[in-house]
Amino acid sequence: MAEYSREFSNFPSKKITKHHYKNVDDNIASDIQIINNYRAQGQYNKAAHYIQENITKLSDYIVDAVTFRTWEEEIYNTQIYAKQKQQSIFFEESEDDFDGIEGDVWVGGD
Repeated sequence: MAEYSREFSNFPSKKITKHHYKNVDDNIASDIQIINNYRAQGQYNKAAHYIQENITKLSDYIVDAVTFRTWEEEIYNTQIYAKQKQQSIFFEESEDDFDGIEGDVWVGGD
Protein backbone atom coordinates (compact mmCIF):
# COMPACT_ATOMS: atom_id res chain seq x y z
CA MET A 1 0.00 0.00 0.00
CA ALA A 2 1.37 3.41 -0.97
CA GLU A 3 2.24 5.97 1.68
CA TYR A 4 0.83 9.48 1.71
CA SER A 5 3.29 12.32 1.29
CA ARG A 6 3.17 14.65 4.32
CA GLU A 7 5.67 17.44 3.66
CA PHE A 8 3.14 19.91 2.22
CA SER A 9 -0.21 18.12 2.50
CA ASN A 10 -2.32 16.59 5.25
CA PHE A 11 -4.91 15.08 2.90
CA PRO A 12 -6.87 12.86 3.54
CA SER A 13 -6.75 13.40 7.30
CA LYS A 14 -7.48 17.10 6.70
CA LYS A 15 -9.09 19.01 3.85
CA ILE A 16 -7.06 20.06 0.83
CA THR A 17 -5.59 23.54 1.21
CA LYS A 18 -7.67 26.18 -0.53
CA HIS A 19 -5.80 29.14 -2.00
CA HIS A 20 -7.31 32.51 -2.79
CA TYR A 21 -5.00 34.11 -5.32
CA LYS A 22 -6.01 37.30 -7.09
CA ASN A 23 -5.52 38.36 -10.68
CA VAL A 24 -3.18 41.28 -11.22
CA ASP A 25 -5.11 44.55 -11.03
CA ASP A 26 -4.33 48.28 -10.98
CA ASN A 27 -3.47 48.10 -7.27
CA ILE A 28 -0.48 45.84 -7.91
CA ALA A 29 0.37 46.36 -11.61
CA SER A 30 3.27 48.76 -10.98
CA ASP A 31 4.94 46.28 -8.60
CA ILE A 32 4.53 43.44 -11.10
CA GLN A 33 6.04 45.66 -13.80
CA ILE A 34 9.09 46.35 -11.63
CA ILE A 35 9.55 42.62 -11.06
CA ASN A 36 9.13 41.86 -14.76
CA ASN A 37 11.65 44.58 -15.69
CA TYR A 38 14.24 43.05 -13.36
CA ARG A 39 13.58 39.62 -14.85
CA ALA A 40 13.79 40.92 -18.44
CA GLN A 41 17.21 42.38 -17.60
CA GLY A 42 18.35 39.07 -16.11
CA GLN A 43 18.49 40.58 -12.61
CA TYR A 44 16.74 37.69 -10.87
CA ASN A 45 18.30 38.39 -7.47
CA LYS A 46 16.97 41.96 -7.55
CA ALA A 47 13.53 40.67 -8.55
CA ALA A 48 13.57 38.16 -5.69
CA HIS A 49 14.75 40.83 -3.26
CA TYR A 50 11.97 43.19 -4.39
CA ILE A 51 9.41 40.43 -3.88
CA GLN A 52 10.71 39.70 -0.36
CA GLU A 53 10.64 43.41 0.55
CA ASN A 54 7.01 43.65 -0.62
CA ILE A 55 5.80 40.17 0.25
CA THR A 56 2.84 41.38 2.32
CA LYS A 57 1.43 43.30 -0.62
CA LEU A 58 2.35 40.70 -3.26
CA SER A 59 1.47 37.44 -1.51
CA ASP A 60 -2.14 37.42 -2.75
CA TYR A 61 -0.94 37.67 -6.37
CA ILE A 62 2.16 35.50 -6.70
CA VAL A 63 2.17 31.71 -6.62
CA ASP A 64 5.46 30.42 -5.25
CA ALA A 65 7.29 27.10 -5.28
CA VAL A 66 5.79 26.06 -1.94
CA THR A 67 2.30 26.47 -3.38
CA PHE A 68 3.20 24.38 -6.42
CA ARG A 69 4.67 21.66 -4.18
CA THR A 70 1.49 21.75 -2.06
CA TRP A 71 -0.70 21.32 -5.16
CA GLU A 72 1.53 18.54 -6.47
CA GLU A 73 1.51 16.67 -3.17
CA GLU A 74 -2.23 17.04 -2.66
CA ILE A 75 -2.90 15.69 -6.16
CA TYR A 76 -0.56 12.77 -5.41
CA ASN A 77 -2.29 12.06 -2.07
CA THR A 78 -5.70 12.29 -3.75
CA GLN A 79 -4.63 9.69 -6.31
CA ILE A 80 -3.47 7.33 -3.57
CA TYR A 81 -6.71 7.87 -1.64
CA ALA A 82 -8.84 7.21 -4.72
CA LYS A 83 -6.98 4.00 -5.57
CA GLN A 84 -7.43 2.66 -2.02
CA LYS A 85 -11.20 2.97 -2.16
CA GLN A 86 -13.14 0.05 -3.59
CA GLN A 87 -14.44 0.80 -7.02
CA SER A 88 -16.58 -1.03 -9.55
CA ILE A 89 -14.87 -1.34 -12.90
CA PHE A 90 -16.52 -2.43 -16.12
CA PHE A 91 -14.16 -3.60 -18.83
CA GLU A 92 -14.57 -5.15 -22.22
CA GLU A 93 -13.37 -8.70 -22.72
CA SER A 94 -11.00 -7.54 -25.47
CA GLU A 95 -9.48 -4.82 -23.27
CA ASP A 96 -5.81 -5.60 -22.60
CA ASP A 97 -4.91 -2.72 -20.32
CA PHE A 98 -7.17 -1.76 -17.45
CA ASP A 99 -6.10 -0.42 -14.08
CA GLY A 100 -7.92 -2.46 -11.45
CA ILE A 101 -6.60 -3.05 -7.96
CA GLU A 102 -7.19 -5.83 -5.46
CA GLY A 103 -10.51 -5.47 -3.69
CA ASP A 104 -12.25 -3.80 -6.63
CA VAL A 105 -15.37 -5.27 -8.15
CA TRP A 106 -14.53 -6.21 -11.72
CA VAL A 107 -17.42 -6.62 -14.09
CA GLY A 108 -16.65 -7.92 -17.55
CA GLY A 109 -18.26 -9.84 -20.30
CA ASP A 110 -19.02 -9.88 -23.94
